[in-house]
Amino acid sequence: MRRERTQNYKRKAIRLLIAAGILAAILATLLILRTNATVSEWMVVNVSRAWIVFFSKISSIFPFSLYETFLYVAIISLVSLLTVAIVFFCKRDAARAVVYLLIICIVGLSFGNVYTLSAGFAYYRSEVDVPVIQEEYFTAVDKEEIFAIAEFMVQDFNAVALAMERDEDGRTVSPYTHSELSDKLIQEYQRLDSEYFSEYTPNVKAIASKKIMSHMQITGVFFAPFGEANVNPLTPDSDIPVTMAHELAHAKGAMRESDANLVAYYITITSDDEYLRYCGYKACYQYIFNVVNNFDQAEANRLYDSLDISIKKEWKLNNEFWRGFTLLEDITEWFNDIYLKLQGQKDGVGSYNDPIIPPSEEIVPGGSGSGADGGETIRFIR
Repeated sequence: MRRERTQNYKRKAIRLLIAAGILAAILATLLILRTNATVSEWMVVNVSRAWIVFFSKISSIFPFSLYETFLYVAIISLVSLLTVAIVFFCKRDAARAVVYLLIICIVGLSFGNVYTLSAGFAYYRSEVDVPVIQEEYFTAVDKEEIFAIAEFMVQDFNAVALAMERDEDGRTVSPYTHSELSDKLIQEYQRLDSEYFSEYTPNVKAIASKKIMSHMQITGVFFAPFGEANVNPLTPDSDIPVTMAHELAHAKGAMRESDANLVAYYITITSDDEYLRYCGYKACYQYIFNVVNNFDQAEANRLYDSLDISIKKEWKLNNEFWRGFTLLEDITEWFNDIYLKLQGQKDGVGSYNDPIIPPSEEIVPGGSGSGADGGETIRFIR
C-alpha cells in the first residue's frame, strides 16, 4: 500500500516537473523578449496596459488593499508548504516532499510570468514622455538661463511654503483627506497628453500595516498584477502627494523608478494647487540644486540659503521621524536592490535617482549631509 502511494506521488511529481519546465521555458522566453525595446513597447501598450486596467477596476471595488492581503496569504502559504515538505523529508517520504516543493516552484514561476507580463516589460520600454527639462536641454542653453529657472522655482517654493498650514511642530498639514487627494491627483494626471501613458488612472489605497511598512522605509507600493496603487498613511503629509503621484505613474506605464519620480515631480510642481507644488518642490529640491551646482557651487549654496526656514525645519522634522523606523531598513534595501536589478536596473536602488543631468559632484545644499537640515534621505517608493 505504501509503495503504491509512493509510486502515485512519484508520477505526480513527474507531471508537476513537466509543468514547472513549461512555465520556466515561458518565463525565460518572456525575459529574453523584454530586452528588445520595440517588443517591450508593443507588449506594454497591448498587453500590460490592458491587464492593469482590467484588474485595477476589479481591485478598486474592494476598500482594502488586495496587495497587502495577497502578501500575507503568500507568506503564510509559503511557510506552510515548506514546513510540510520538511516534515515529509524527515519522515523519509521524499516523493511527497518533492511534490510540495514542486507546487511551490510552479506557483512561483506562474507569478513570475504574470508579473513579467503586467510589469516586467515596462522596465525596458522607451524613455518616459513628459514635457520637462531633459539633459539635452541643459547642453543647449547657457548657465544664466538655468540659474533663472532655478531662481524662479526657489521663489515659488518659498511662496507656497508660507501658504502651508502647519502643526505646532512645524510639519505641513494636508488640506485634503486621503480620498480627496487621490481624486485630485487623478484629475492632475489628465494633463498628460501622451500615448505613452495609459488613459486610465486608478485610485490610491492606504496600507493597513503602516508601522511594518514604515520600518521597511517604504512610503508606497504599486502592484501591477492587481493594478493597485498603495501608500503608507503613516508617511508625513508633505511626502504623501509625491508618493501617490509616483505610484500612479507606475500604473500609467512608467515603471522605472527614475521615470516615475520624474512624472511625479512634473505633476506636482506644475499644478495650480499650492499644496501639491510645495510637496513637489520639497521632494525634488536636491536635483534642482545639483543642476545648478554643475555650473556654480556658490550659486547653488546661495539658492539654498534663500530658502525659507520653515522648509529646512520640515526636512529636519521628517528625517527625525523616519529615524524612528529603521528595524527592517537594511533587509528591505537589500531585497529592493535585488528586485530592481532583476528588472534590468543595473544601479539597483540607485535607480531612484532622477535622470535630469548627472551632477559632476552631487551635493546636499548647505553641506549638512543627509539626515540634517540640508536634505532628506531617500524612502523606497515601490
